[in-house]
Amino acid sequence: MSMKPRFVADGANRLRSSPEFQARLRELRESIQARHAAEFAEAGFFQRLVLRWRIAREFRRERQKIEPSRGSLYSSQIVARRV
Repeated sequence: MSMKPRFVADGANRLRSSPEFQARLRELRESIQARHAAEFAEAGFFQRLVLRWRIAREFRRERQKIEPSRGSLYSSQIVARRV
C-alpha cells in the first residue's frame, strides 16, 4: 500500500527543522563569522556592536537566498522527514 503524494501545509517548517538545513545554516554562520574574525578581534566595543549588526544583516541576506520562497509548495514525498 503506497501513499499518494499530497501537498503538506507545514513543509516550510519541516524543511527549516531538518538536520541538513540546520547544518547549512551553521556553515553559513561560521563562514560569515570567519570572514570578519580579524576585524572583530581588533575592534573596540562600539565597533564590535556595529560588526555584530553587519554580520547579522549579512546572515539574514544570505539565508534568504537558500530558503524557499513564501509561495513554495511542498510535497509529502520530497519534504525532509523527522527521524
